[in-house]
Parts: sequence; C-alpha cells; structure tokens
Amino acid sequence: MLPAVRRVVVLPERGKLIVATDLQGNVADFDRVAEIYEEAARKRDGAVLVITGDLVHGPELSEAQWPDYLGSYYLGDSGTVLERARLLAERHPGRVHYLLGNHEHAHVGGPVVSKFFPDEARRLEDLLGYEGTQAMREWLCTWPFVALAPRANLVMLHAAPHARIESRNDLERLPLDGFFDVPLEEMANRGALGALLWARTTSTERARSFLRAIDPNARVAIYGHDVARNGYAIDREPLLCISTSFGCFDGDKLYLEWDLDEPADSAADVARRGLRPLYPAAPPVYRID
Repeated sequence: MLPAVRRVVVLPERGKLIVATDLQGNVADFDRVAEIYEEAARKRDGAVLVITGDLVHGPELSEAQWPDYLGSYYLGDSGTVLERARLLAERHPGRVHYLLGNHEHAHVGGPVVSKFFPDEARRLEDLLGYEGTQAMREWLCTWPFVALAPRANLVMLHAAPHARIESRNDLERLPLDGFFDVPLEEMANRGALGALLWARTTSTERARSFLRAIDPNARVAIYGHDVARNGYAIDREPLLCISTSFGCFDGDKLYLEWDLDEPADSAADVARRGLRPLYPAAPPVYRID
C-alpha cells in the first residue's frame, strides 16, 4: 500500500523560487541547480527549489556515439543524481521539492519507458540493487504531483496542465499503479495522472481550468517534459515549458528564478522577467532548421 502523502505542495509566500526541469541523470546540471539554490537560500527570506520531475534515466553513451540532437554531452548517472537530490532535501527540510515525472512513475506503477534502454526502470534498478531499489521506490511514492506558489500565481507540474480536475483534492486521491501495460501513446489521455505526467501541450481553456482548480488566482503553468531547444517555449498562454538540462546545449539551458511574493501576470511575463541561463558563460547554440 502506498503511503498517504500530499500531492499538492503549497510553497511559502516569501523568498526566492528556483524551478528546474528534466535533468535525466545529468549530475553536473543537478550540481549547478543545487549551487544556484543554495546561494539563494543564504539570502534574506531564503529560497525554495522545485524540480519538476524526470531526475532519472539518462543516456550511457560515449562521446563518439553521442547524437547532436541530445545537446551537450554527459554520461547519465541517475543513481548519483538521486543520492545528491536526497541529501540536498535533507539539508533543507521542507524547502526542496521534487515532483513526480513520467520516468519516476515507471518505478512505481507507470508504463515501461525505453528512451535509451528497452526498460529504463529495470536498468536503474539493476544498478541500485534490491535494497537501493526499495528505498528509491518508497521515496518516489511520496513525491507530489504539483507545487503551488499562491502569491506568485504560479503552478508547477511535470507536463502540460491537461488533466481534467474539479479541485486540487482530486489529485490527492489518484493511485500511482495500474498503468504498467498502457501504451505510451495513450498515457496523456488516461485520466488525470496520465495527463499530469505525459501531456506535451493543451488548450488555453483546459489549462486555465486546471489552474483554477488548483487555485483561483493561478495564472501560469510551469512545466518541462518536452524539450524546448532554445530553453523555453510558450505554445500558448498560460503555458511556459522550460528546459533546464536534457536535450539542450549548455548555452541554451534555462531555469526560473522568481520572488514568491511577486504576482505573475502571464507566461510571457514570467519568461521575460524570470528565466536565467544555467551556465551564463556558455554561448547559445544557433541552428538553421
């Protein structure tokens, strides 16, 4: 039986908010996010960190095998990312939040994902061993689905806000299991949880309905899941997709920094005022498509 946990975490009303997305086993990028957060946490009013899922399941390729579409080279090491993520949360209790992504869900009731291995979850669990796997699963089961910054009017989740819900309480009752055999192409339309973890976009109307259900004042949904090659994308209001790590070159990787007591008006407003380069010294990569 899964433990009783809160699936919507409500963030403080003061301090800095740091948001990062989709690290997928990139240790260097996780360390950089942790460095940014801990620097912000030392300032007046402190800071909170939200990583919107998919910390795990990265490529294990040599540089010679590395395809250009994956961005800057790294050797995926999900076990180390999870270890450092847990230590960071322990150093800052109640201030560091990891949201469940579709890759974490593969370990606790979700379908098989096979980006770099036939079964990404099995690959990581083989590396962790029995005890490590059990500890990981117990921890993942406690991760929220959504983070709400009430004064900032921001809602963070893993994928686009496509889920049909009436209130945030609907998320508290969602089971994690029962999705193992669902084809991946059907997951975004398999109830609220499938939409939360797999939808790449949604309509303005449906997104705003989701935001109102979480909080009547919410204005912007911040998520990852998809790869925004230049670091972010606004498909339409109120959707802000950010790419902090996976699939991007270092010069294109972005994270969000926002004052928790500063109301956001729109996705465009948040992108203009809140996005920061993960590696300020790295030049952006210009492409001709």
